[in-house]
Amino acid sequence: MTITQKDVLHVAALANLSLEDDEVESMKQDLASVLGYVQLLDELDLDGVKPTSHVAVECAPLRKDDHQSGLSAEVALREAPRTSASGFAVPGFVDEG
Repeated sequence: MTITQKDVLHVAALANLSLEDDEVESMKQDLASVLGYVQLLDELDLDGVKPTSHVAVECAPLRKDDHQSGLSAEVALREAPRTSASGFAVPGFVDEG
């Protein structure tokens, strides 16, 4: 499949991109490369392979839920710009310095 300048500009418009003239030529080559790879996938023998619409994990492997000690309050608050007696102190408003 040959990628034209019109194709590139159409894809760019769909992606809300504005391309310079030199970028259009570069994009033509990139899109042609991607489509060439997809055409290679068409050559695969998929007889007996069931089509899938999505991949779902039936059962995710989970680690044992063991208690682990965390950081002490002193270590956790050491680099904080503001602290309070109970932890981190954050400004009530964004513009509060």
